[in-house]
Formats: sequence, C-alpha cells, structure tokens
Amino acid sequence: MTTVDTEPTFDFHGATFDFERTEDRELVQFILSQALYGEATGVFCGKSLYAARNLEAARFYLKQARQELNHLELFAEVFRILEITPLPAHWAIRLLASHNNYYPLKVLMEHAIGEGMVLDIFKDVLLQTLPDSDPRIPEIKKKLRVVCREEVEHVAWGEKETLLLLAERPWLKWPFYGLVELQLLIAPMAVKPFANPSHPVLSHLPRFVAHVRNRVWKQGQQLGFIPAERPALPTRLFAMAFGIALFLRSQFARSRSAIDRNYLSELGFSA
Repeated sequence: MTTVDTEPTFDFHGATFDFERTEDRELVQFILSQALYGEATGVFCGKSLYAARNLEAARFYLKQARQELNHLELFAEVFRILEITPLPAHWAIRLLASHNNYYPLKVLMEHAIGEGMVLDIFKDVLLQTLPDSDPRIPEIKKKLRVVCREEVEHVAWGEKETLLLLAERPWLKWPFYGLVELQLLIAPMAVKPFANPSHPVLSHLPRFVAHVRNRVWKQGQQLGFIPAERPALPTRLFAMAFGIALFLRSQFARSRSAIDRNYLSELGFSA
C-alpha cells in the first residue's frame, strides 16, 4: 500500500521563482537548505539496522541508508550548480526530522508522515516552481526526480509497517492520531513567515499548506488511526496528551536487537 506517488498533486498554475530577484534566490536557498538537512538526518536510518525486527526490515534500512547518503550528495551538487551555500536548518525542520529509537514512532512519524511531507515539497514545489528558463534547472530536476522515486519507496515502507504495528497493538491509534494533530500544527509554522499574496509562488502557499494537511489527514484515515470524523476538542486533547506522553517515553527507549534471535527461522531453518 502507498498513498503517494511521484506525480504532482498540487497546481501552482505555472508560477515559478525568478532567479533574477534576490528574494527568490534566497527563498530557494532556504528551501534547499532544509532539504539538505533532512537528507543528512535521513542517514540515521542506518542506526535502525540494529533494531530491525526481521531480515526484510534490515534489507530496507541498508538500502535506505545508501539512498539517503546518495541524496545528500545530490543536494550538495545542486548547491554547487546554483552557486549557493547551505543555511542552518529551521527549528521546526530540526524537530520534525529528529530520529526516534522507538520503532512504532519511527515508521509512522519518520517514514509514513515525515517523508511523505518531504515528498510533497520535492514534487509539488521544487519540480514545479524552479524556472526551466534557467539552463541549470533541467539537470537539477533530473536529480530531484531520482530522489522522489526513492522517497516514494520510503513512504510505502512506513505505511506497510504502520499497518502491521496497528494490527498488533491497536492502542497505538490514539497516540498516533494525537501526534499527527500536533505535527499538522507545527509544520505550518515553518512556512507562515513566507506567505506573500503578491508573490507568484508564495501567493499559493496557504492553499499548498491546506493541501498537505488534507493529504496527510486522508493518509492517516487510510492507515486506520485517524477517525472518519474529527473528534471533539476534549478527545483531541486527550489524543495529543497521549501522543506527547508516548513521544517523551520514546526518548528513553533503547534499541533491542531481534535478528540474532530469529535469524534461523528467517532463513528457513528450525529455531
């Protein structure tokens, strides 16, 4: 199952950044800097090899670690092509991209939700709004399409594992729901300062934020942890408190190996 693909799902109506304008160059520099930071923290997935619960998970994390390292180099090349330097990561990006040792939160918040939102930025914003009139852009978009294809794989893995975890531990539905409510409150804070109704691209920002929110909401409903109807405020507050408690507890979680206990059965031998 996957609820995302590499094709744009939001329409900027042909609006593009203008690299002749200092403001636009700085905005693209900011967006790419956040992407670079996200890819750098994506390499942390290599840490999950130790906690992989089976050989399939180990193969996935090994593959993803290689891909994230490649993405890091691809974005570094984009900076060099555009002759710009990376900026520090925004606090909201640092928070949303933080690694979690608690496996259920990792597959939901990092893979299914987090990388899904990253994919929204790559395919819906960058691939549409970088100006093809600039001779450097076609090469950059070629690199971005490679990244998008691989991000789809990461989201699909997160969704698959989330479904399995929810089947095993149905109680996770409420904290998962609460954490997504919180994430959808935090994410817009990173883009709100850039809203500009007179800018060709930024004038679409409120619609784009609403689009991402709706997509994530539907994704959570399809995964089975977001109710069909949004609950009343007391229920939402309970879910968010439950989610925060689980997140805080996860900060003290320690990874535990599983492959050394189940490798024989995984390989088709008797334990």
